[in-house]
Amino acid sequence: MQELLFALWIVAIIAPLVWAWSQKASIALAMTLSLLFGFIVQIIWRIFLDFGELNELRIRLFLVPALVTDGHIHTLVTSGFVHSNPLHVLGNILIIALVGIPLEDRLGRSRWLISYMIGLLGGSIAWTILNLGSITPALGASGAAFGILGAYLCGWPNDEVFFPLILIRKWPVQFIALFYFGFEIYKAWQVYGLNEISNIGHIAHFGGFILAYGTLPLLKKGIEWEGDYELEEIPQEHPFDGVDDLVERLRSEGEFIETRQAWLEEIADRAKCPICSGALQVKKMKVRCVSESSHVRWP
Repeated sequence: MQELLFALWIVAIIAPLVWAWSQKASIALAMTLSLLFGFIVQIIWRIFLDFGELNELRIRLFLVPALVTDGHIHTLVTSGFVHSNPLHVLGNILIIALVGIPLEDRLGRSRWLISYMIGLLGGSIAWTILNLGSITPALGASGAAFGILGAYLCGWPNDEVFFPLILIRKWPVQFIALFYFGFEIYKAWQVYGLNEISNIGHIAHFGGFILAYGTLPLLKKGIEWEGDYELEEIPQEHPFDGVDDLVERLRSEGEFIETRQAWLEEIADRAKCPICSGALQVKKMKVRCVSESSHVRWP
């Protein structure tokens, strides 16, 4: 039963990400489902497993610094997919969904996933280094969530996203990120300066935030469009029918290569060649006729 439920947890974590990747859907949204489904399986563990079996699974997945140095390196990652209670997982999902999805629109799916993992590892490594020899476990995606805030702050601080801070409204990313980071400094000071008791891994939050912030310039490099023409030069009149909404999305969101490619592909899928009514395809960031490339070369 223990191995079966462990396998169920793995499927719950991986399946949403695999599906989203194969369908070219949002990886950030899929990550929220992975964390949620994984926690639901954790609840099932508590129902069907006795204390000894449950403890064995925790040792296999939770981040315990003393065990990391003994070879449990995989827990630097697995610990980011387990949570202690519903509020723990929902708090992380809130940031990943409301801030992570807009960041994915900026970075693209693959770079977003890399940035997410950098934040996760940054938090896990920081916790391990500063707690060497400790048997106190750490778990949760908070390092990755703070990494999202750090990456977004570094890349596009003036973007505004909907977030529940006092009111549910659009807030500048820099305000959200600095509010969380500042509050975390205050809470860490209470713990480490005033010796108050806390079960929150503040060091992991700092590690995820700082490492994701510092590495974002490397991830961001090359994603802004560097073609030989500006987006504004796309003509108002285009040779396709029925895709005006997509052309507008291309104009407004085509600043980055990955999003530009996605909207061009969507236009090619929905439109037909205006010369021969044949199918269209995207080659070298241009929509072309499949039958005769000279028919269409746009934009």
